[in-house]
Amino acid sequence: MKTYLNSILFLIFLIPFGYGQFTPPADKMISGSDGYIGHEDALINDFIKLDFDKKNAKISFDFTSEDTSGTIAGLDFKISFNPEDPDNAYFKGTALVNTLETGNFLRDGHLMWEKFFYKKKYPKINFESSEVVHFGDNNYKVIGNLTIKGITKEVIINFTLDITKKLLGKTTIYTSDYGVNIHDEREKNKLDIVFDFPILK
Repeated sequence: MKTYLNSILFLIFLIPFGYGQFTPPADKMISGSDGYIGHEDALINDFIKLDFDKKNAKISFDFTSEDTSGTIAGLDFKISFNPEDPDNAYFKGTALVNTLETGNFLRDGHLMWEKFFYKKKYPKINFESSEVVHFGDNNYKVIGNLTIKGITKEVIINFTLDITKKLLGKTTIYTSDYGVNIHDEREKNKLDIVFDFPILK
C-alpha cells in the first residue's frame, strides 16, 4: 500500500513539469501568426464553412446604356467559404444562358442568337475562382475566370458578408469582351452584375 501511494505522489509531482502529458506528432503541430501553437485537427475543427441556399440564390444585372435590368437562373454552384479562412475558399458555378430574362420576350429570344450569346453552342456561363482575399470588415474579393461564349476573362467580384443573412457580390463586365456585341462601342456594353447568396440557418 505504501509503495502504491508513493507512486501516485511521484506522478503528481512530475505532471507540472510536462511528464506524462500527450504531445502530438511534430507533423501535426501548427503555429499561427498570432503565436498560437497547437494541433492542426483542433484548429480545423474551429473552422465553420457557411452553407448557402441554392434554391433562393439569385443573379441579376443592369445593362446601363439601355436602362435594362434582368436575371439569369439555372444556377449550379459550389461555394466553400469560411470567413475566417479565405485562403482556402473557392467559388465555382454555372448559369444557363436560356434563362436570361429582361422583361421583353422578343429581346430575350434575340439574345440567344449566334450574334449574341449563341445558346446552341454555348449553353452555359461558367465561373471559377482562383483566389479569395479578405479586405476589411466582412468584405472579400473573389478573383477568378468568367467564361461566356467560349471566351475566358479574369474578373473580380466584391462580396460583402452579412453572416446572418447573405453573401452579396457585385462586379462589372463589358459583354463585347466576350463576343456579345450589343453595341459597337465597348462602353455601351457595360453590364453591372449582382450575386445574392442567402445563408442557410
